[in-house]
Amino acid sequence: MLRLEEKPKPKKAIARAAPRSEARELADRYLAWMAASRYSEETIKGSKYDLEWFLRYLETRGIERIADVTEDLLSDYSLALRKQRHSVHENRTISLSHVLHRLFGVKQFFGWLVEQMVVFVNPAENMELPRLPAQLPRTILTQKEAQRLLDAPDLKSPVGYRDKALLEVVYSTGIRVAELLRLKVQDFDEKARTLFVREGKGGKDRILPLPMIAAGYLKEYVGRVRPKFAKSKKHDDGILFMNYTGSPLCLNRLHDIFRRTTKAAGIDKRVTCMVLRHTIASHLLENGMDIRYIQEFMGHERLETTQNYAKVNLAGLRKMYNRFHPEERRNRGAVRV
Repeated sequence: MLRLEEKPKPKKAIARAAPRSEARELADRYLAWMAASRYSEETIKGSKYDLEWFLRYLETRGIERIADVTEDLLSDYSLALRKQRHSVHENRTISLSHVLHRLFGVKQFFGWLVEQMVVFVNPAENMELPRLPAQLPRTILTQKEAQRLLDAPDLKSPVGYRDKALLEVVYSTGIRVAELLRLKVQDFDEKARTLFVREGKGGKDRILPLPMIAAGYLKEYVGRVRPKFAKSKKHDDGILFMNYTGSPLCLNRLHDIFRRTTKAAGIDKRVTCMVLRHTIASHLLENGMDIRYIQEFMGHERLETTQNYAKVNLAGLRKMYNRFHPEERRNRGAVRV
């Protein structure tokens, strides 16, 4: 009986990943260093995005070694960014702020390469970054509007009481959204009436004072209301502001709170956490607080950022001046001589 010989099965081709360029390997090391240095996840994500744009540009130019990056090449990259079309609106180029972010990320990367002695000459040292016009806050609540917003939540319901405590905290401290959502119960010092913000913008910690009223509402929320929410979960991770289901408050629910309370307060403005942040800075300045204390309070790196609020107040003063000053009224023909 003849036996047919079995034909050998063809070997499957083993897919091998293309070797990574030196530039990409260094970018990975830089991002790992940022994580080890306790930069925020958001900052690392932004840096990764900035570097990905740059690395793709290098690949289009056939450059793999970081030593082959020159000042002229970075100038070409800067020009290419300014000509880059918007991904959605193809008839427009990307904004100048996007160009600034992409270039700033590259500049920081090369600064790190010099510190690590990977390169000894920094081609990005003299790279010019675009200057953005000073952006003034678009929406500022008056002090009366802010009070109406704070009075809007229904204190008879647990959710309403939570909203009241949250709004008091945001308006009292000017805390940023990411910082607010990361707050834990242990960050509230009831006796000192303070909030401890961990790893705020730039990875910096800071302590924020709370007015007596805001601290009182927060104390009541933590002691009486929050436990009703937390009992829905087997494990309480200590997040300060929660949904009634026991889950940490997310960005979408935070937007819902602002929409609901703004409508209840009868305010015809789009109010967000950032609007309240701008608002309290403006109100502190209106009431005479020194601008350097406001800078510390807001966690601003540069005084120029805080000075934008002085411009807002000056704009409001100018509006009232034009409306009520006798000379201005005469110029408009409101007063005839």
